[in-house]
Amino acid sequence: ITSYAFNGWSKKSFTGDRIPDGEEVSFPLPSFLSSDSPVAGVVKEIIAEKVEKLSDEAVLKICRQLEFWYTDGELDEVGMKSLAEYLVEQSTWYQGLMGKSPSEDLIAYKVPKRRFGKTELQMPIVTCGGMRFQCTWSRSAMLNSSAQENIKNCIRHCLALGINHFETARMYGTSEYQVVEALYELIQSGEIKREDFIFQTKLVPANFKKGWEQSWANCKKLGYIDLLSIHAISDINDNLFKVLEICETLKAESKIRHVGFSTHGCSEQIMALINTEKFEYVNLHEHFFGSYHGSGTPDTLGNEGNLACVKRAKELDMGVFQISPIDKGGKVFAPSKDLALLVGSEMTPIGFVLLYAWKKIGFDTTSVGLGRPSDLDEVMWASKLMSLESQGKIDLDKMLDSVVDRLNARAEEVQGKEWYSKGLLNLPSMFDKSTDGIALGHTLWLHNLLTSYGMYEFCKDRYLGLDLAKWNKKKSWEENEKNIPRGNPGRAYDGSTDLTEALKNHYDPELVLKKIKETHEWLKVDKDFDDMELEKMNWKKGYNLTPWTQMPGEIDSRAVKKVIVQCATGGRLGISKTGPGDSFRAEVTQLREALNS
Repeated sequence: ITSYAFNGWSKKSFTGDRIPDGEEVSFPLPSFLSSDSPVAGVVKEIIAEKVEKLSDEAVLKICRQLEFWYTDGELDEVGMKSLAEYLVEQSTWYQGLMGKSPSEDLIAYKVPKRRFGKTELQMPIVTCGGMRFQCTWSRSAMLNSSAQENIKNCIRHCLALGINHFETARMYGTSEYQVVEALYELIQSGEIKREDFIFQTKLVPANFKKGWEQSWANCKKLGYIDLLSIHAISDINDNLFKVLEICETLKAESKIRHVGFSTHGCSEQIMALINTEKFEYVNLHEHFFGSYHGSGTPDTLGNEGNLACVKRAKELDMGVFQISPIDKGGKVFAPSKDLALLVGSEMTPIGFVLLYAWKKIGFDTTSVGLGRPSDLDEVMWASKLMSLESQGKIDLDKMLDSVVDRLNARAEEVQGKEWYSKGLLNLPSMFDKSTDGIALGHTLWLHNLLTSYGMYEFCKDRYLGLDLAKWNKKKSWEENEKNIPRGNPGRAYDGSTDLTEALKNHYDPELVLKKIKETHEWLKVDKDFDDMELEKMNWKKGYNLTPWTQMPGEIDSRAVKKVIVQCATGGRLGISKTGPGDSFRAEVTQLREALNS
């Protein structure tokens, strides 16, 4: 703390781990590159042709995927050759767009745009989400950091590729401040003009005036905010209408241009908010792998989840924005073995969830939370496939349908036909008194994903918020309900709660209780499966495309104390060793040497 007071924020806090001088670190050689591997020669030859164009992050990602498909996927030489060609092309094809004079052929593959509902904005189908590349979760961090350079690099990459929508929030630590500063610096330098980009920020409805004043202090140098979202709302109440009145005043003052809402609520709440017809757009969850907190909650039309909400928003000509398909939509940057194999080697899980969102659900744009510019590799490939389809060169529906059929067949096989079709129906949401706050649908949704696809890491992350939720059994339902966090609603299974009333309309209450109890035992906060245990459960991990820990760290509900210590010491303690460090560079160096040998 003393060092922070005298020396400011540590410049080493976002530069990763350090290997002591003189100490050598070695990493296991991937088996597909070993001397006795029948595919080593052909893979090396393919990568060698473009190895100088590959970022260090791309080298690591490509090798991790090739190793997975060589060992767990058991691809033969032909399959490995095809995969290597695809992964290298995926990470290099768009680099020409980064130059000063890209060819007309390449320009045709910039990220496509869609009309964003009644806002009439031409929205890129990819949005740069701002919760994964800021300095920290403290608003006192300095701009003079490697994290700020990383943000500017991400923004420059996005703009060159046609991604000109930047989305952040007052609650995303220093993100709003840093993104605005980066954009403003690019305007001042003449690199871009204000009209070249769309800027969105979000404010919670509580203490809205104060929040607005703080946000506007950050954002006013941009001149105006294109999209202001009321953040993480579920309730329709007097305060919401007061907030909307304030927003109308701000629009009249030309400080904001369009008003929407973002939500992590249950489906019936989202539908009610949409039907107020007070908003021009909505940010919500709906993914192939579920609707996040909307999963297993009634949609008011006899089904469950948020798909009906998307359709209703479209009917009302609202812009429709998908929240976090790559992370909250299944943590598909780190798929399980089963999930990766079911998607197949011709398409990454990241590419699949994005294409499914654009083609099958119909989102106008999807938010991709960048931690580093190389995170765009898989995203830009998916975007290119959309452009190729628009030119009549490929049949995306056919490609997607084959993956969907495999995934659905596995789910029906594991869950049983009846549960697969009815298991999440006729369940009350966590805001219904009969549940005593227990997120029934959410918990059963996680059970489905875990048993069908082995998505342990994702399910563990999602259940954590429920298990750590505060609930005082001595207080009344009404008192507890007021304190349910609207951004992460519901709580975990509690054996002392009688759920008879809550399950009276379900086709098999006993099976519901069995699955909920199982989910709790598997995912509760003090239970962790090691790799051997995961394999025994058929939940084996696949691969992880995170090359190094993103700047703010891997944040969850257990990390609050670390965040406080980090902020109090200027990044010297608490959450540390984030960013590209010595271990990352050493591993990539060894991989490049092996590929060139």
